[in-house]
Amino acid sequence: MVKKTSLKSLWTYLYVTLLLIAALIIIAGNTPRDIYPLVIAASTFIFACGLLYLLSARVIFALGTSSLLVILLQFCNQLKVHYYKDQLLFSDFYLMADPANAGTLLHYPSAGIAVAAMIALFILTIIISWRAVPRRKGMLAPLIALGLMLGSVSTLSHSVLKNQHDWATTLPGGTGVLSNLALSGIQASYDAPTFPQATSQEFISRAAALNNKTTASASVKPDIVLLLQESTVDPRLYKVPDPKLLPHFSMFEQDSKVKAHTLMRVQTFGGGTWLSEFAALTGMRSDDFGAMKNSVFYSAVDHVNDSLFKQMQDNGYYTVVLTPFNKSAYNAGHAYTMMGVDKIIQPQELGYPGDLADNLWHIPTADVLSYVKKLLASHTDKPVFVYALTMFEHGPYDAGHSDDYQLTSAMQNKDAAGKFSHYVEKIKNSETALADFFQFVDQRPRPTMFMYFGDHQPAIDWANGYTTELTDPAHISQFSLRDNYNAPPVADLGAITDIAFLGGMLLEQAQLKVSPFYQANIDMRHLCQGRLNDCPDTTLFNSYRHYIYDELHAASKP
Repeated sequence: MVKKTSLKSLWTYLYVTLLLIAALIIIAGNTPRDIYPLVIAASTFIFACGLLYLLSARVIFALGTSSLLVILLQFCNQLKVHYYKDQLLFSDFYLMADPANAGTLLHYPSAGIAVAAMIALFILTIIISWRAVPRRKGMLAPLIALGLMLGSVSTLSHSVLKNQHDWATTLPGGTGVLSNLALSGIQASYDAPTFPQATSQEFISRAAALNNKTTASASVKPDIVLLLQESTVDPRLYKVPDPKLLPHFSMFEQDSKVKAHTLMRVQTFGGGTWLSEFAALTGMRSDDFGAMKNSVFYSAVDHVNDSLFKQMQDNGYYTVVLTPFNKSAYNAGHAYTMMGVDKIIQPQELGYPGDLADNLWHIPTADVLSYVKKLLASHTDKPVFVYALTMFEHGPYDAGHSDDYQLTSAMQNKDAAGKFSHYVEKIKNSETALADFFQFVDQRPRPTMFMYFGDHQPAIDWANGYTTELTDPAHISQFSLRDNYNAPPVADLGAITDIAFLGGMLLEQAQLKVSPFYQANIDMRHLCQGRLNDCPDTTLFNSYRHYIYDELHAASKP
């Protein structure tokens, strides 16, 4: 019996030792260039060990559990990097903790299995490490624990406060998982973006030289539809062996009805639709919010002073959101309300089968657009602005799908061939729906503008490169603007347009009056040919950001 117990303890010690070694390797990886990420990561780990030792008086339990937490956080970080090309930050816990977002896990079974496996491993580690040795009696254990905690928290707080600014300059990449969480955790309360190192003079003087003040001059205000196309990008953006095999998509082409069409810079990849929504609807890049980027629908949106909805209302429009997600998901209902929309409606309220709590992952794009037609027809006493989102194009994509474009032999990631073909199949569905809606817009008696854009690229494990020479091609999609009247083409666009300029473009093209913020947004688009973070004139770029955030206080509403 003694031998059996000793053998169990030996295996437990070995298991905890392996966990500790893995955790130390991860912690050591927190110092790519500077020493402070390592100091912060090590201090965080020591504090966790001290806290668990204080609560349990069991060394093996404290070391094993703390080590496993580090490993699981690193695993979550790698998952986020793989799917979203972004690091795990403290603000991500806003999303994880919101029960309204749990449906996403059910839509991705592999992610749900991974979460369940992590929880099971965590529980198992707690049990076996707790049983390894008895609780240490006396006052020595709590004194040691308190010493570890006080020493580590002192070092941690000093390093975090001292290096906060330097770390912020490394975003969105950051440092390592523990240092990123600790340094972003201090920003858990909202701070408006500020760029005090620049001045507004450069932007103000160059904007004044444009003499481009936008005023209300439209004799008849057009109805406006803004469509977010979920996970949609022109397949020709991907470098494939034989591009001639790809189908033709009219929605990615430019004809006489198209007044603007370019590639578009976005701030998210493979998911995070709300980040693209935030940029399109407020004119501000989520990247400007630093460590709070991923929680803009939970934090920043409460402090935004202006939005596309508010501008439309000031011009006499009735504003509507048509969303296939339930209104609680990703805090979107609250976000739309704070941005000032008149009505949020779900397809279920217009006849689509399903409960209002359901996320309509498989609703065809044709159905979404049929409901847009209904909304346009039901409000005729004033011009209408409809913002709608599709969902059919969303993943997951089937790696076992037939290879319709002869990709398998050339793929660096073999799963990508089937996923790409499955993705293109979904886009074909959208093409049919969009072609019908183009015809609807063309035949409408009322002037109508229709802008549609891809919120981000699909997560299809693509590793074979892109056809564009633009930088950071993983964060590129596209947009198009059509109308059924003789508006001129949008001026001063280059090879790529930032998503933050879409709202200002609609306002200017419709000849509506605009606020000082949206006038600045329009002027910046003209000054840098549609580019924002891609703008090669960094002095102008920083001057613009100082103007909108430090002078106009665009995101500083109390």
